[in-house]
Amino acid sequence: MSFLDNIVNRKVTPPEAAVTAAVATLTLSGEFTDLERRIISIFRDQFPALSDLEDEAFKQIVEKAIDLVQGQGVANDVQTFVQEYLVPSLTSDDERVAAYRYAYALAMANLNIDPGEQSLLDAMKGQLNLNANTVAAAEAVISSEFGPLHQALSAIVLGFIVVTADGQIFDEELAAMRDARSVLEPIARLDDTQFQLMYDLGLSIYNRFLIEPDNRLAFLYNIVVKQLSTRDLRVQAFHYAASVATADSDLAKAEVDVLKEILKALQLSDQAGEAIFNQYMNRVKTIDGNPIQH
Repeated sequence: MSFLDNIVNRKVTPPEAAVTAAVATLTLSGEFTDLERRIISIFRDQFPALSDLEDEAFKQIVEKAIDLVQGQGVANDVQTFVQEYLVPSLTSDDERVAAYRYAYALAMANLNIDPGEQSLLDAMKGQLNLNANTVAAAEAVISSEFGPLHQALSAIVLGFIVVTADGQIFDEELAAMRDARSVLEPIARLDDTQFQLMYDLGLSIYNRFLIEPDNRLAFLYNIVVKQLSTRDLRVQAFHYAASVATADSDLAKAEVDVLKEILKALQLSDQAGEAIFNQYMNRVKTIDGNPIQH
């Protein structure tokens, strides 16, 4: 398709194309909520033309994109969507790379790219003529720029895995996820507003993908371990897990099993785990509701 064909076939402007691809990415990953709207705004700088827009103008573009994707279903077939909405509008190499980087950043907001998201990214790579080196460079930028965010999200989801270990959710443990964050560097540096965003994102990840025990285990070994990759971070992570688990003064056997799995996944010795956990043991008054003697 020549540049003249692109001009006459253009259905949206370049900024609209980028945001429509963003909405399509998050729609393909599951339910689209107000949280997804916030994420789309947070990552908008990946497509430079969106950075210059006033908030109201950006909001209008988002609403149009939501109507296109959810109301009109233009992204139901990702190949057709890319061909008809992205290729004619994103005509420069810079625009195409930026749109891919934006979509990839949003897909990685869940810390893992699911098949629906991957199908759209693959269609963008193919039809926007992005070669392997260009794609790798764009993805490396996201991994570098948002590495701290990915680490913080991993830490939050680890907290949810501990909280839900015994099938019961106690307010004390949820509060401990916030109050104990000082022991784990990726979330210790967050202010309350930033932490709340990470908390909301982490809860979304848990509810969408981690209800099943096998999925939680896979996330622990494949995502948490990858993101918290140094020994210092892993020691801090077990401190965080132990603090959350003991916040309600009861230690359930199911929580013990999860803590043992976390210790194994983080490749920390039993001795190291014991030394850490002993710092929190004085909080524990009961095991599965039965009083213990200290």
